[in-house]
Amino acid sequence: MARTTIRSEDITAGQVKAADLASDATSGIQTDIAILGFKVAANGSLAKYDLVDQTIDAFEDASGIDASASTNEVRNASNYYGGETSGPGDATGGTITYSGGNTIHSFTADGDFVVPSSGTIGTYLVVAGGGGGGFGHVLNYSTGGGGAGGYRTSTSFAVTEQTYGITVGAGGAGSSAVGNKGSSGADSVFSSITALGGGGGGSYSTKAGASGGSGGGGAIDTAGGAALSPTQGTAGGTGASNKGGGGGGATGVGVNGASGGTGGAGTASSITGSSVTRGGGGGGAVYNTTQAAGGIGGGGAGSIQSTSTPPTAGTPNTGGGGGGSYHTNAGGAGGSGIVILSYTTDSFTATVPGNLTLVSTATTAEAEPTKGDLVMTYTNGAGTATINTDIKGWVSRDNGTTYTQFTLADDGDTGGHTILTAHDLDISGQPSGTSMRYKITTHNQSASKETRIQAVSLGWS
Repeated sequence: MARTTIRSEDITAGQVKAADLASDATSGIQTDIAILGFKVAANGSLAKYDLVDQTIDAFEDASGIDASASTNEVRNASNYYGGETSGPGDATGGTITYSGGNTIHSFTADGDFVVPSSGTIGTYLVVAGGGGGGFGHVLNYSTGGGGAGGYRTSTSFAVTEQTYGITVGAGGAGSSAVGNKGSSGADSVFSSITALGGGGGGSYSTKAGASGGSGGGGAIDTAGGAALSPTQGTAGGTGASNKGGGGGGATGVGVNGASGGTGGAGTASSITGSSVTRGGGGGGAVYNTTQAAGGIGGGGAGSIQSTSTPPTAGTPNTGGGGGGSYHTNAGGAGGSGIVILSYTTDSFTATVPGNLTLVSTATTAEAEPTKGDLVMTYTNGAGTATINTDIKGWVSRDNGTTYTQFTLADDGDTGGHTILTAHDLDISGQPSGTSMRYKITTHNQSASKETRIQAVSLGWS
């Protein structure tokens, strides 16, 4: 095919005009220039900068945004703008329920309680893990029940904006070897409040119950363990010949073996909206009499040697002590603890995604423009934005007094960001001026729809 060469001298002045160039090709070039500008700004950590008839801002800093004209604008450390607003809200963490105008967070395992602002916890309940039951000897079956986990509750506890690590204590293991007491339960912790694990039940040769939030029951004519301070439980009962002492409960002292060895009673709380009793002590082991029941509130029952009845474990998430055992079975394990926090619903101030108005600083055009061009990129932090409904773009040539809205179009993706473009918007009807600004607005923003503005380029001609 023959090649035709056009030389500059073959073209007379005025033969090729701007109108002869394909508008889509021109628009594509403008978009490419803007995208390259974004990448240059990001790679060089550049502030907002200007080209001829164009300004580019990849939000490497806040210098290109007029904070006095913008609303709810928050620049993220990852260099994007989103909208934020504040209002009544709740903390997060644990299993959340509602009752009587209160929000309740229940932790049955370790977790984080995230508080969005300073405020007050109306009521807290911190219960530690219960102690494990003791282990008997072939010649003596008198072993103590495990003490209940420490039980701490109060009202009006001040908190601040931060993350509080919550620790929920595990129950102690029941003893399975002669000479070993039941293991004490683990502590539960919320902020400065620590509930101490329940003491393990006494066993043959190591007869005394262990001290703890509540003390473990004693074995063979030996005293039970003490309840440690601050006050959060009771002492374990004293063991008798062939009758172990009951573990101490949150409210009731462990019953002495001679009187049956029942575990001490727990304490009732309606913090979740209904009354639940927790913190019962474990029952002591007996030889051939009535089984020593666990204390009300999750305490495990002791064993009966003569009927080969094994002990039972403390109920999970009550801090109940485990039942004492004769030599054939291990002592009952203590029940795990729990942490419950209750406060008036919406009593904290929470920050949530909100509608954004993002206005640029002014850039002076060399001549009064009659057309505007916009290239921008955005991402969805949550949900999916609808173009020209949830995200809109505007241009002004009179320093932001008058704006004309662009009709934005999806022009593909770059680096995981959606490109929106609008070209040749007629702004000749605006009042005269050369002070150029753009305005980006987002709408219908919420926790389920968060639109993030990544970069903006405004051009004019």
